[in-house]
Amino acid sequence: MTLRGRLLVGAAMLWGVLCVTLLTLGWQAGRILVDETNHQHLRYEAELISNSITYQVDERLDELEQLAKQIPEPVRGALDAQHGHSLSPLFEGLTLFDRDTRVVDAWPIGDGRVGASFPDREYARFMHAFRRPYVSEPFVGRITGSPLVMMLVPLRDGAGRYTGFLGGLVNINESRLFKSFERLRLGDGGYVTITTASGKRLFHPDQEQPIVALPEQLSPVLERALYGWEGESAGKAVTGEAQLVAYRQIWPAGWIVGVHLPQSQAEAPLVAGMQRISFHAWGALVLVLPLVGGLIWLTLRPLTRLAEQVRELQNERRYLLEIPTHMPELRRVIDVINETERERRGNLQDLAEREALLRGTLAASPQGMFVTDSRGQVTFINAALEELLGGDESLDMDTWGKRIHAEDRPAVIEAWHQSLAGRCDFMRQFRLLGAEGIPRWLDVHAGAIHVEGEFIGIVGMVRDITQDRHENALRRWETEHDPLTGLLNRRGLTRYLEEALVEWQKTGTPTAVLLFDLDHFKPVNDQGGHALGDRMLQQVADAVRSVVRSSDHAARQGGDEFAVLLSGCSPDQALVLAEALREQIGSCPVEQGDKRWYVTASIGVSHFQSGEESIKAVLDRADAASYRAKRGGRDRVILDSEEPAMTDLDESTGKVG
Repeated sequence: MTLRGRLLVGAAMLWGVLCVTLLTLGWQAGRILVDETNHQHLRYEAELISNSITYQVDERLDELEQLAKQIPEPVRGALDAQHGHSLSPLFEGLTLFDRDTRVVDAWPIGDGRVGASFPDREYARFMHAFRRPYVSEPFVGRITGSPLVMMLVPLRDGAGRYTGFLGGLVNINESRLFKSFERLRLGDGGYVTITTASGKRLFHPDQEQPIVALPEQLSPVLERALYGWEGESAGKAVTGEAQLVAYRQIWPAGWIVGVHLPQSQAEAPLVAGMQRISFHAWGALVLVLPLVGGLIWLTLRPLTRLAEQVRELQNERRYLLEIPTHMPELRRVIDVINETERERRGNLQDLAEREALLRGTLAASPQGMFVTDSRGQVTFINAALEELLGGDESLDMDTWGKRIHAEDRPAVIEAWHQSLAGRCDFMRQFRLLGAEGIPRWLDVHAGAIHVEGEFIGIVGMVRDITQDRHENALRRWETEHDPLTGLLNRRGLTRYLEEALVEWQKTGTPTAVLLFDLDHFKPVNDQGGHALGDRMLQQVADAVRSVVRSSDHAARQGGDEFAVLLSGCSPDQALVLAEALREQIGSCPVEQGDKRWYVTASIGVSHFQSGEESIKAVLDRADAASYRAKRGGRDRVILDSEEPAMTDLDESTGKVG
């Protein structure tokens, strides 16, 4: 583009920048006011809707509690006798459960629920554990096939003992509670959503299924709301559209109500006003631009030859400008350009010499080295890096990326792109497949090169750390494992127990701990020798490994004391596994000569309990249960809540071992 064109474009750009600046300032000021107004509106709507839903949930739970007070025992016909059908405006059905989660009575009758048992349902486990009013997670009825939510209250007899629970069925498709959500709207594009705290969507105006699990990737605002946050913020819809959103908690039901307002709808009045202003501003530019162009053309006519010779200078068809002129201003411009050209040629020569020196230095380095340009394309690798990569390799970053181990590739490529985008250093350790397909651990340190503030490329160093990684992994394994049995040691068990406690505190995942030492092990060690004792310990470790699941963690804490951490294991499952472990240990003797030596296990079983803050409590309970198992006759499994009777032998001698 000619100088005349550049000046014309500059004038147009100056006018445009001025208009854009004024429009931007106006937009920002208007947007602040619009955002404040919309946040207040969202806050009001969210409070109104959440209060309404909370009232409806509380009303239903209160009605159920009133009915439950009239039914101390779950018996057939109790619902009809107590006029349970009077709750039909609130519930689509009522169900009466006994302590074993068996349906004793139901309304309406005749749908096949009476006599059925649902001990595996989430709400049944909750009621047996906590025995308080509760709104269940949404589920699909096994008999009706309908999407349901059950509101539950406990039943208690005259002495206050728990006898079962009463549940009110709310049909998500038909209940007035959920039908009312469909009428909740905010303008043309605003809408309301209802989500459970466990991550299931109960209502969305575009939702085809009544129960939809949320995707794994959630917006930060929704993720905070799932943990109990309430407030207003900006975010994005599932479609990627920007929106304003307010969340409120429905505490009695464990639901979150979200009020969503598209950003485009909120800013529509502001956008319309700015469009009118922009139209007038650009119309003025169309009128002014031809006048400015004429003035620039008259001013720059003497510079036509200068522009031509400058283009020749750029194309290397000329080394200096030679324009005879009597204009002192033009003469000064020509002299400056000629002087600058001489300096430029000298700098190019110096740069070529420095580049040759740098390439020679990098090529001679025994460490793997590479250089890229500002776009991340490799322009140089030295011989050491070629040897490390496995010989002749293409100077193509995409080719290198394909050889990165599949587990490391996404993170490494993302970090590399971030380094290029941010023009900053790149440091990473990852696995690269060698020419023979064997992965090697590489440590890459790459520094961004800037010249006078301009990013020109990256220089990197590559080091093979495969042996270091193997040695570090071995040391980590040795610090947490028992060398005799290969099981975890006390330190390793402590780490996994602390992680399980954190998971229990966050999600309530059931976790069991088995603790036992060996019965009759001392004679094996004393009479058979330490070598036989070691063989027995190794055989017990093999027995433990053959019984526990792959997700469990077994440990030898010292001597003949063992422990097993059972993650995600209910009390019943823990007792089954403990019994299997006890039988396996008792049926595996070791032989020495013509003599067989047997040991048994006195196993204590414990679980994490509500309110626990450390692992010491569950270990103490398991240890106490193991002790009671020995006192009760050895070779048995005792839950931490059980108290076995002592055998005659132990009662008379008072010994355990």
